[in-house]
Amino acid sequence: MKSMTRKRGIALRAAFLGAAVLVAAAASVRPAHPDENINVSCYTGDKDDEAYLGNVMVFSPAGAAQQCNALYYACKGKCYGCFSDFDLGGDVCYDSAGREFLR
Repeated sequence: MKSMTRKRGIALRAAFLGAAVLVAAAASVRPAHPDENINVSCYTGDKDDEAYLGNVMVFSPAGAAQQCNALYYACKGKCYGCFSDFDLGGDVCYDSAGREFLR
């Protein structure tokens, strides 16, 4: 009986240790787009014939084009905003509809 209780205790400790490791690993993972200021470059025109207008700071990448359109009059609602994403190896851009594309 004593041996059975010891085995359950060891298994329970191992389960708690495994759960602690999983929680620690999950807590250390950072999101791809953290909720912080992101420096976005604003462009007008289509993706092949773009005109750089300037930069704007945004809190959410999906709102990049809306902020560019609000700040730069030359956009007339057709601007898109891009920022560098080193994980993807290029620029991630958002148009005024909030659609994401790579440049």
